[in-house]
Amino acid sequence: MPPPNPQTGTPMLTVQDLINIELLKLEAVAGLAGTGRQITWAHAVDLPDPWRWISPGDLVMTTGLGMPSDAQDQVTWLEQLVQSNASALVVAPRPDAPKLSRKLLEAADRLLFPVLQASFELEFVKLSHYVIESVLQAQRERFNASERLFQTYAEALRKAPDMAGRLSILANSLNLNLAIEDTQSGATILDTGSTTKQATEQVERIPIGGRTRANLTMARTGKRTQDDAILMRSLVGLLGVELERLMIHRDQQREEGSALLRSLLESETELTLARPLLERRGLTGTLVSLAILPGANGPWSADEIHQAPALHSSTPLLLTDKGLLLALCRDDIDAINALRANIGEGTVIGISGAIATATGFRESVRQARLALTQAEELGTSALRYGEAETGLIMAPKSLAEARALVGRYLGPLIEHDRTQGAALLQTLMTFLENDGNWKATAIDLDVHRQTLVYRLKLVEQLTGIKPTTTQGIARFWIAIQAGKNTELFEGNR
Repeated sequence: MPPPNPQTGTPMLTVQDLINIELLKLEAVAGLAGTGRQITWAHAVDLPDPWRWISPGDLVMTTGLGMPSDAQDQVTWLEQLVQSNASALVVAPRPDAPKLSRKLLEAADRLLFPVLQASFELEFVKLSHYVIESVLQAQRERFNASERLFQTYAEALRKAPDMAGRLSILANSLNLNLAIEDTQSGATILDTGSTTKQATEQVERIPIGGRTRANLTMARTGKRTQDDAILMRSLVGLLGVELERLMIHRDQQREEGSALLRSLLESETELTLARPLLERRGLTGTLVSLAILPGANGPWSADEIHQAPALHSSTPLLLTDKGLLLALCRDDIDAINALRANIGEGTVIGISGAIATATGFRESVRQARLALTQAEELGTSALRYGEAETGLIMAPKSLAEARALVGRYLGPLIEHDRTQGAALLQTLMTFLENDGNWKATAIDLDVHRQTLVYRLKLVEQLTGIKPTTTQGIARFWIAIQAGKNTELFEGNR
């Protein structure tokens, strides 16, 4: 029996196996370094262009009649044969066939291509029979190994209702530690529940095909067997089907959740009636609404975020609405951070207050949208409704909040005045103290009105806030008072 093929795990015939068969009386006359090549079929051909009629892995058998007689032409002929990826050449020359030239043999050595010589009495049909029988035996072994795996899998389907349980049954049957991991984060999606790794070899990672972004990780708890590679290929195929089924299920959940969220948003469904549906999806406890402005270049797009492994245990209801991604999820900072991290850099999230039956879902969405707008203004990645007003926009409650308020709205002016020797902060303070009166402000500052216009325009350019609007006046006034009251700058004239 030939040795096992390291790629397939099943016995495959090599050129050396043929040489070792005494009955065939084959002599290796060149290319001895390539006798480990595997033979997948045998083909007898005496045509002058055999490469046109053979397949990769074929053992080419010839009586030599189709070979050229010139030494250099023989080298060219051999090089073309090698390019066809044949496994070896067996020559059983007729008396009138050209002799193998020294140049051809040297070329075979250089190309690591085995050239075997046999007597003309060798019947090619016997050689072909041995090769074909070996190939068929390898195919039978592959089929038997796959059949055993499918039988085990069918048993697992009957015994285990979930994929984790089926993976555990397969792992025990194959004497392997198996797990499925996310290719992006390396996080484990499914494992066999094994807490100890008694593997004798390193962990192997095999990509699972399809649209899944997962690897099968495998560590042996016993010795490698001939069927390992075949079993792994079959196993990866089965798991690929399983994972695709789960992805389709999550796609359906996303669509159903979007429909429910739309119904809540349009007041067609009462929140109290939707609670049982939400609880079955793992959305229990305190719930909040999110308004998400998606970033870019994240592991998952906004349309695919429901497939992110970090959200599998409790996937939020998601709805794309007017360029935003709306979500209803548990009030869990880890889940919210997972959303932001998986959608991508630059993602901004507004978080509502706790959803209450009295106020309803629509009010929570309004709160989330407002929090998102404020988060963008403040340059933060996530903001909860009410935090900006109580912590920054309204009077600060601590020195840290006062510093944040002054830094956000007045920091660019303070830095500009320091580096340019200007008086933008003083100009703004005077303008607000005069209730926006241009003439009075210009007189107090002893500057021309046009100079005042220029300074306030520069304030707007540096801060992004227009000081002549009600909103701008409110923000600057509160920030100035915070700076005065905490002595963060000399604000009194």
